[in-house]
Amino acid sequence: MSGLEINMAEFAEAERICGWISDLCSKEARPKAMLELCERRSKIGKLGPMLWQACGAVSGMLQEVIDIFPAVSVNNLDEEQSQRIFAALGLFLSIAKHPSTGVELMRTQFLFFLAPLLKLTQKTRPIEQLRLSLLTIVCVLLQLNTTESICYTIAAELIPQLLSQLEYGSRTCKILSSYILYRILDNEVGLRFFNRRLSRRTHLVHTLGRIVHQQTLEPDPRILKHVLCIYTRLADYPHSLEMIQLHLPMQLRNGFFCQKNALAYDTVEADLRELNRKVAIKPINMDMGQPIYSFN
Repeated sequence: MSGLEINMAEFAEAERICGWISDLCSKEARPKAMLELCERRSKIGKLGPMLWQACGAVSGMLQEVIDIFPAVSVNNLDEEQSQRIFAALGLFLSIAKHPSTGVELMRTQFLFFLAPLLKLTQKTRPIEQLRLSLLTIVCVLLQLNTTESICYTIAAELIPQLLSQLEYGSRTCKILSSYILYRILDNEVGLRFFNRRLSRRTHLVHTLGRIVHQQTLEPDPRILKHVLCIYTRLADYPHSLEMIQLHLPMQLRNGFFCQKNALAYDTVEADLRELNRKVAIKPINMDMGQPIYSFN
């Protein structure tokens, strides 16, 4: 193809993209426009800012989220609904990923609209894709690494749903949920939030204990790493430290995850050593080359 033909093809594609973005304002044309844009989002470099700056585009996409709330209330989504919401969330992800629009999206209280969707408990593939899309958006927004992003995430009341997904979700949901919880706790605001009330600390520590038990049966190094990081971070707060000392699972004290046949990760020994140091645990004897720990 000649240079002129290439330029004309690019111009025609740009016109189609602009047309689809304009169609997001139309209830009738919106489903097809969302699918077309979602399929091409990896090839459109500045799709996030284009959507954000287009008059009515974000409102149209948000309307798709709101429209499925009645289906969410009865815990049921059909194929068409799941396809449309998945496309809308894919476009929101494009906005969240771009550094200039991610923080603006966060400030619109967008996360408040996502919280109800995480309450869906169906195990069907469409619902699972929806959950993963939601958690991915939250992960991307938290990568802004600002106190503001932590505050908005906490305010959206996502924490109970994240703990539920950590315990009962699929493996990928567990990985994403544990990562989100760690990012929240890694910030001083998030740490204070969990430690302000006994019920929050108790819920988190007991959930972590059950996750450690799950890891002995169905291990995943990524989940284990995030859980250890959460424990270690919680131990920085005196009241949480006391609770961890009372409820730290034996598997984190007896070297279970340091065994050669344990499916762990490269730095698990160092992470366990740091956790044990923080909660004032010392080795009392050796069993097959592995330390057995006890509280001071």
